[in-house]
Amino acid sequence: MDVFMMIRRQKLTLFVDAKESSTVSELKKIIEGITKVPWNNIRLIVDSTKQPMDDDNQTLADCGLSGSVAKAYSPALLYLCYRKAGSDNEWEPIDVAELSTPPPLPEVFNKTDDDKKDNPQIAS
Repeated sequence: MDVFMMIRRQKLTLFVDAKESSTVSELKKIIEGITKVPWNNIRLIVDSTKQPMDDDNQTLADCGLSGSVAKAYSPALLYLCYRKAGSDNEWEPIDVAELSTPPPLPEVFNKTDDDKKDNPQIAS
């Protein structure tokens, strides 16, 4: 079954899907193809548990990511961290920029049902 994931780091947001039987290293290689950062310098952290996915041989299902939990309309959130330069065991902290809020709707979209009944020019 497919697992859908939203992977975030700073202002970067990736939407990725993979099989439950895919390994963590396979997922990291997919991310490497997009970000051009070597897969062994990538760390993924599951948002719901805050646990790093450090065992590259684990499957996504072993990490708690299944198709029943991570659906296309509600993907699992993972954080992407890179290895600090010149270090083997130090990773950058989780750093995710806030998502922007959409602008307010124009007044024409804020009409209530009563307003529509009173004005025949507004189509339902």
